Amino acid sequence: MIHKRLWLPALLLIALAGCSSKSQFYRLEPTVPSPQGSKSIHPKRILGIGEVQVADYLEKPELVTRLGGVHLKVQEEQRWAGSLAKSVQEVLQQDLSALLPRHTVLSYPWDEPVSDAYRLFVTIDRFDGDANGTVTLAGHWSLADQSRNSVVTGEKFRYVQKGAPDPAGIVTTQSSLLERLSRRIASKVRRFF
Repeated sequence: MIHKRLWLPALLLIALAGCSSKSQFYRLEPTVPSPQGSKSIHPKRILGIGEVQVADYLEKPELVTRLGGVHLKVQEEQRWAGSLAKSVQEVLQQDLSALLPRHTVLSYPWDEPVSDAYRLFVTIDRFDGDANGTVTLAGHWSLADQSRNSVVTGEKFRYVQKGAPDPAGIVTTQSSLLERLSRRIASKVRRFF
């Protein structure tokens, strides 16, 4: 009985020690300035953003850095403050809303009882930085006409940009690359509606 009494506090201390973490959390942020004031819904110009697909190696709470070539490192104490795929979707929605002021841009799923004329699909195959702060964003996107149920445009993309080599610098550079992607997508969307 005495033996059990000694082990219980020891196990509790070990469990509490495991809870005290040195983890740091990061979040992608939109970088396109948003216009002030409220924005009304444009029923004939609604762009929906479908769920963003990310490569399997990115589907984890930790940041992933590239040590070189095919060698990746999972940063145990550097973590995303939520889902990376959802964060990318939110940043694209906010950046595209600012870039397309005559459109309504919604992230799937949305609560409003509206129907999107066009839907954007984005797949991220690579989205990591290296020890020098060089970040690569690569993948492909497509724009579908919902009424015709067909893809009207799309393309592969690959952007590389150097930033600060620390985790915060890499995440800031990732946000900047999402702005570049948003600007490219916005230029194509304007041609269709």
